[in-house]
Amino acid sequence: MLWPMSRLRHLPHPPAWAGLALLTFLGCIVGILARPIGFLSAFWPANALLLGLLVRYPQLGQRASSWVAGAAGFVLADLCTGSPPVMALWLNSANMFDVAVGWLLLRRLDQPTLRLQRTTSPLYLLLAATAASAAGALVGCGAGPAYFSTPWAEMAALWFSAELMNYLLLLPLVLAAPHADDPAPVVPARRQSSALRAAPLAALLAGEGIRALVGGPGALVFAVPGLLWCAMNYRIFTTSLLSATICTWTLAAVALGLFDLNFTPAHADEVLSLRVGVSLLALGPLAVACANAAGAETLRRLDHAVRHDGLTGALARHALMEHGERGLERARADGAGMAVLMIDADHFKQINDRHGHHVGDEVLRALTRVTAAALRPQDRLGRIGGEEFAVVLPSVSPPEAEAIAERLRSQVAAEALAFDAQGQSLYATLSIGVAHTARMDDSVDMGRLLRAADAALYRAKADGRNRTALA
Repeated sequence: MLWPMSRLRHLPHPPAWAGLALLTFLGCIVGILARPIGFLSAFWPANALLLGLLVRYPQLGQRASSWVAGAAGFVLADLCTGSPPVMALWLNSANMFDVAVGWLLLRRLDQPTLRLQRTTSPLYLLLAATAASAAGALVGCGAGPAYFSTPWAEMAALWFSAELMNYLLLLPLVLAAPHADDPAPVVPARRQSSALRAAPLAALLAGEGIRALVGGPGALVFAVPGLLWCAMNYRIFTTSLLSATICTWTLAAVALGLFDLNFTPAHADEVLSLRVGVSLLALGPLAVACANAAGAETLRRLDHAVRHDGLTGALARHALMEHGERGLERARADGAGMAVLMIDADHFKQINDRHGHHVGDEVLRALTRVTAAALRPQDRLGRIGGEEFAVVLPSVSPPEAEAIAERLRSQVAAEALAFDAQGQSLYATLSIGVAHTARMDDSVDMGRLLRAADAALYRAKADGRNRTALA
């Protein structure tokens, strides 16, 4: 029998610790399946996956159940694949110590840095990955002579290099993975064509083709130009995914002998050099992508500061005028009418004189919030100056514009906007002037509409305030 979707939505979600245990277990299974017979695995995603989730979602790292679940996932994976219990406990104690050191170093960073949105993010990531890998190698290297017939120093080098590589390749994917709460990406003024967007990826693939044809020691870095171009054009997650793919393919190609690097897998020092080199190969594109993201965020904040009023968050006058002119152009194209409201908070000077400018500022912020909530999604609110605001209403008739103005006036009048020193609620009323145009010729512009709405506003104030007047 199929359950209705309404019932499925009410089913309890599995606890977070269960999800962590399952993901850690699966990450270990992948690493175990990739492990050479009787030796450690070079590809071990479990540590990077667990650490990434613990630092990306701070509430997980603060719960003991998350750590217990991660440890259980590690140990169960080894036991299920036939590892001796003592070896499973030893190696996975090193894994957990490895993750704990990385978590202690990364947890103090702010979220933008952890989400790789700062130019310093790759440096912090490298330092944390190096310390965590060294900590795990220190605890786990003693298992080399006991279980793998490998000297402890060689075991430490192999452990360290494998963990560093896995962290630098996989941890950025977890930290930069898209999320529903992420801010909207910065949209360029001119959109690139599909061909231009695909050009960096095409260059990367071309570099891989050249690398396969030419070979030699330099083949290790033939992908760098393409990766850097991708980093300058794609998001951090996409760049990290491409870097991880290229670096993993590089390791596989060297192991299969497709690139002649005079590499001897039996020599631990050569394995250490190759793994660290591949790890640092991924760090360059990541640093460029992080710098690009930090620059885009700076531009977004600067654009917001320029286009918005610093006190209320409403559009600045010039931004509102630009939006209104664009609305008039669209209205000329589709024949729809447009209206402008001029709004003035009645007797606002008395609020500043009686309660202070800090209370007046709070009233203005609250007035902006209430007004914006009463508008339609396509409407735009701007601050003209002082206690005066203006609203652009696209695609409305005169009765609709008047109805919107009345809704604004009544909702502001009904809501307490601030509190005085005695805790008493403060209210405000609005006088609103409405100017509408259905003439879609070049003689109508935002300046003319604002002047007409301003004249109607003065008439509303002269008639007793707390009312709406039509131009």
